[in-house]
Amino acid sequence: MKTPFDTTDPGYHLCALVILSAVVVTVMFTEGMLTPALPLIQDEFGISGVWTSLILTAVLLVGAIVTPVIGTCGDIFGKKRMMLVCIVIYAAGVTASGWAVDIESLLLFRALQGVGLGMFPLGYALIREQFPPEKVPIAVGTIAAMFGAGTLLGIFAGSWIVEYYSWRTTFHLVAPIAFTLLALTAVLIVPSPVRTGASVDRAGMATFTLTLLSLVLAITMGGIAGWRSPGIVVLALMAVMFAALFAKVEAVAETPMLDLSMVRNVQVLIALAIGFIVVMATFMLIQTLPYLIESPTGLGLSSLAVGLILIPGSVADMISGPATGALVGRWGVRPAMILGSVLLLAGALVYALAVPSVVVLIAAGILFNAGMSITLTGNTIVVVRAAAPSETGTWTAVYHTSQNIGGMIGPVIAGVFLTASAIEVPGWTAAMPSGKAFDSIFLVIVGLSFAALLLSLRMRDREIG
Repeated sequence: MKTPFDTTDPGYHLCALVILSAVVVTVMFTEGMLTPALPLIQDEFGISGVWTSLILTAVLLVGAIVTPVIGTCGDIFGKKRMMLVCIVIYAAGVTASGWAVDIESLLLFRALQGVGLGMFPLGYALIREQFPPEKVPIAVGTIAAMFGAGTLLGIFAGSWIVEYYSWRTTFHLVAPIAFTLLALTAVLIVPSPVRTGASVDRAGMATFTLTLLSLVLAITMGGIAGWRSPGIVVLALMAVMFAALFAKVEAVAETPMLDLSMVRNVQVLIALAIGFIVVMATFMLIQTLPYLIESPTGLGLSSLAVGLILIPGSVADMISGPATGALVGRWGVRPAMILGSVLLLAGALVYALAVPSVVVLIAAGILFNAGMSITLTGNTIVVVRAAAPSETGTWTAVYHTSQNIGGMIGPVIAGVFLTASAIEVPGWTAAMPSGKAFDSIFLVIVGLSFAALLLSLRMRDREIG
């Protein structure tokens, strides 16, 4: 379909940025709306905290598996075409989730939504390919800010909807938005060049999928069956075996699913590690805070309170993204990364050391989310700059895969702590986590944030492509 723009038109740059930003907002809006509902879903289905964690993990697991394939397919078949495919599958998953009858069907429909995460690297690749170089950092920062904006809107709307309607309504509201984005993308986004002679790495995809499935099952079931049980040991060994097989397959693949040559660039390797760590810590918080705020073992507040407490942090996230783009353009990546990591660690320490209260959670959320946004925006700029224009989709997909794996593991780890220290509460069908669970999770987040700071200190602007 012929679009009314070409890539040299400044009007197109604005239009494309709005559409790509709306895609990110929509996905994060859905996740944000779902956050206040987690304790209620657990109570409705009568499941443990470990199983509730899979509501978040299902999306990230599928995203981790398909994102590098989608990024490569975007370079091969065209980024706009793959964007449309992703939106269709995502819209189907959102629509069906609102009608889930049990936890199994909800997890299946949430898995379909994981394909939507493949849209993020496609968006960054389109920016690198179609925008003037001087506009790329600000555009990347704007897209990064939309993660916070979408979460902000989602948490605000979701806490109100869950309080007065139901968690199912959150999905019913997103479905028409997703189909609207499908139409706008089809009509307005300019198609990108294709890379001939390449193919999809099916063997890599298979071994990567088996690696992640074994890992997630080992972590998830380990919290239930015990870490030393024979089945868990076998799953852990399978994860190691499939990971080794995956590395071997990728080393000889003509078009590898994950371009492991990226790790030869030390700065990109640092960015991958920081992305993994920061997103893991962030999703541990996303899994934990609704319980701390809503459950009688925490503050015992309403679902609406979840939104009101988390909104300031989301605002900080939304502001910090574009500000990081401007900071990097003027001072370089390293100062931004150090600043972001310091704020991240400061927020984590407030969560861990201060007595939980509304004021404490708001202050910690502002610090942590600002630091998270700055570090992840800086990371993205590192990867985008280091990649060749024809490989931006593939490289940014690898980066987002590292984030998705971290985000996939984070809720499961939090869920294990929440379940291990759960206690029975009158009036609640499912056991709720005790204060010991919250303390343990926050200490892990402090450790992860400190590791991110140490890695940020290793960044060197002169070594970035």
